[in-house]
Amino acid sequence: MPLHSRSHAPTRPIFRNPLSAAILCFCASLSVAAGPAASPSAPASHPAIAWTAAQAQAAGVATQVVGSSGAGAAAGLVLQGTVELPPQATELLSTPVAGVVQQVLVGAGQKVRAGEAVARLLSPELVAWQRDLLQAQAQARLAASKLERDEKLHAEGIIAGLRVQESRTQNELAQLALRERRQALQMAGASTTSTTLQPGLTLRASAAGTVLEVTATPGQRLDAGMPVAKVARDGQWSIALQATPDQAHNLRTGDLLAVQGCKAPARLVAIVPQVSAGNQAVQMRADFTAAEDCLRANQFVQVTVAGRTDTQAAGNLSLPAQAVVRHEGKAYVFVQTPQGFVPTAVVLGTEGAGQTLVRSGVKAGDVVAVQGLAALKGAWQGMGGGAQ
Repeated sequence: MPLHSRSHAPTRPIFRNPLSAAILCFCASLSVAAGPAASPSAPASHPAIAWTAAQAQAAGVATQVVGSSGAGAAAGLVLQGTVELPPQATELLSTPVAGVVQQVLVGAGQKVRAGEAVARLLSPELVAWQRDLLQAQAQARLAASKLERDEKLHAEGIIAGLRVQESRTQNELAQLALRERRQALQMAGASTTSTTLQPGLTLRASAAGTVLEVTATPGQRLDAGMPVAKVARDGQWSIALQATPDQAHNLRTGDLLAVQGCKAPARLVAIVPQVSAGNQAVQMRADFTAAEDCLRANQFVQVTVAGRTDTQAAGNLSLPAQAVVRHEGKAYVFVQTPQGFVPTAVVLGTEGAGQTLVRSGVKAGDVVAVQGLAALKGAWQGMGGGAQ
């Protein structure tokens, strides 16, 4: 039988699955609409994928505005806490010398100014300290006079140099004793210039604040170091907070917290790197330093995560994890511009709870694609593979 000539018509791929054929045809048409296909090696300059709004909608593309990480997964999170007085904001007024309380000038809850008198004491020990100071002053004057005389005699060759050295040492010891006595009285809050003995001592607040507690009463005898009153300095509160491990993962030190009942926000300053054995909660601490009278010690408060400070937000942007695609070991996002979607390389930070921190590559306010990434990536690479 004669041999029939074979047709040389171009072959077409045979698809066993009609759905696969439909997807490939759709992506190929989008690639053609985008213009010349990008090479599989993804050149350094990435042209925009110039899709129309209808094409983007057909590909299932959805976008989101890039925001600070504080306004991402943690924004709006509500936490419960207790107001505490931090140790650095507590001033304990105690008597530096033994004595008897003559008068208490403040009460619990009273506002005091810096330098305001809190209590007055009578102290025989203070009189002894003042006497020791006067004696030290006299001895220091005598030692200085003796040294001056011996130096003159030595210069005239009348006495030996060893005697001058002894006088110099005695003078140094006398001056040291004088400084010691003077500093002791200064620490006690007593005068160091008076030439008379005064048994009275006034305790004063070193900073403005509110009296929390008065422990001394008139007529009470106190030993040195015993407390008289406790003062809370103004504008310094801490809020002890608890969160689940998942919630704590989305929080960072520096996050701003809106405090219920207060106009100014608190700032998260510490996240304990462990959980409580009892309830598996993460302990955190926020500081409230505004000059606002809205908190009380041991008060239960509710705080809401509001955002992050400008300094932190500038380098900590948050995106949904699905907005990131990878090519040749690098991370990219598709930034929407008037010319289309531009593949943009980014540097990523930590990831958790579906959110990814972006260190660089985009800025707050950029619009990026968060859905339809497969179609965008196919159009970017011209269906040429090479994706990693």
